[in-house]
Amino acid sequence: MTQSPVDSTTRKSPAMSDATPADATALGAPRYRSVVRPMKPLVVVGALIATVGVVCALSIASLGGWSVLVGLLTLLVLGGLGWLVARGPVIVTVTDAAVRVTYPLAAKTVPMSDVTDVGVGDHVDGVGYGWGVRWEGRGKWAYRVGGPMATLVHRGGRLGVSVADPHEFVEAVVEARGKLA
Repeated sequence: MTQSPVDSTTRKSPAMSDATPADATALGAPRYRSVVRPMKPLVVVGALIATVGVVCALSIASLGGWSVLVGLLTLLVLGGLGWLVARGPVIVTVTDAAVRVTYPLAAKTVPMSDVTDVGVGDHVDGVGYGWGVRWEGRGKWAYRVGGPMATLVHRGGRLGVSVADPHEFVEAVVEARGKLA
């Protein structure tokens, strides 16, 4: 059985189903929340980084003296990086006030008043490829761990994010944006 990179916490707010939007926002409930975990190739890369970290740390620590501390530091850095690559989820939350994207050690919040457009797909068109948090040049950022993407255009640039259901994400942003008008 293969594990889906999309966590089961992807949802529209339950308060939105039978209530008016005013009821849901009175509680500060998110309109959309998505947790997307890295896909299998990224998990393998993370495991390889952690393994290299363990081997390097043991090799360095075997020299004795201060090398034990350097080996421990190497283990912490490469082991932590391996965990981050293999297990770090992209969490996207849409509320009436903002879109918040988090990835371990890197978070970005875009106020809803700054959002100018939103769409399904990866339309960041940057200079790089790959996974993780990516700076794609001149105000363009991407939070990629695999799976479907959506793009949020705001006054400061573009933001590409891995989301469980890009159509629900777009719908939630449009609804939240409509409340500002």
